[in-house]
Amino acid sequence: LVCMPGTHSKWVVVEDGAVAGFGTWPTGELFSVLAAHSILRHSLGEHPAAVVADNAFFRQWCERALGEGGDVTSKLFAIRAAGLLQDLQADDAAACLSGLLLGGEIASAKRRYGAGDAPVVLVASGALGVLYAAALGIADLALRTVDADEAVRAGLVEAARENGMIGAAA
Repeated sequence: LVCMPGTHSKWVVVEDGAVAGFGTWPTGELFSVLAAHSILRHSLGEHPAAVVADNAFFRQWCERALGEGGDVTSKLFAIRAAGLLQDLQADDAAACLSGLLLGGEIASAKRRYGAGDAPVVLVASGALGVLYAAALGIADLALRTVDADEAVRAGLVEAARENGMIGAAA
């Protein structure tokens, strides 16, 4: 099982070197839309800070989504309520939303594709890769990480070789 996070995260089942299943989740887009155009914008502020994986609220809300089978939408207003009633700070509200959405995505992918013994291959870079690695760890999934930038470069070189654009490697 391969996970490629992004605005629309892709999950790919690979069997015997071929794609056997594919799904996409608009997790990044949902975060952006909810942060900018929903009632949550009042809790997250105008420019939500980058979420860090070691934020306790990220972990707590990721666990919450995973523990409840990925039920996300019924939990969204709880983030706003925490901002109003418990003085939840904007950075922590962003961490709650991120944890909830990532946990929901992972719970849904686990339900759809199973959680076999093989590690999930996470193809990601930067802060988003760190967040997904943390969330997959919270979900107790074994993990193998591939740097997305390096994977793209290697794939482009291989495609160029296959199409005779460059010579074979020495």
